[in-house]
Amino acid sequence: MRNKCYLPKSLEEIKGLSDEKLQFYWDIFYAYPLRGRKGKYRSLWYAIQCELSGTKLADKYITRLNRYAANPEKYIQRAKKKKYSLAIGTVISKTYKGKIYHVTVKGESAYEWEGEVYDNLSAIAGKITRGHISGPKFFGLRR
Repeated sequence: MRNKCYLPKSLEEIKGLSDEKLQFYWDIFYAYPLRGRKGKYRSLWYAIQCELSGTKLADKYITRLNRYAANPEKYIQRAKKKKYSLAIGTVISKTYKGKIYHVTVKGESAYEWEGEVYDNLSAIAGKITRGHISGPKFFGLRR
């Protein structure tokens, strides 16, 4: 069991800690060394929230947090990466309930359907199906 110590109450408070204090908290929650400050913030804040609320982290989440903390830039790039790339001017066609729908790609986050421009394909798919659905999946861009 850990000794009682003061734990930061916000992510901003963690970011404002001195290097020594940040390392002190890191050593409490994690067994491996990590250089730099930036990679420690989110993992440490999550661990502190769980500690403050009395929640036990499942091992699979600890593993994910450790991977993220070891190389945060890799996971940030992966999160922002789209799984598909469509050229401007591409027309996506979909037959749904016997009717054919055409969507034109206007930009990276701009899709035109029936004269209106939408930020994402999910908004268009939701209008067509009148429900919540993944746009890329609906239009066949993902399995």
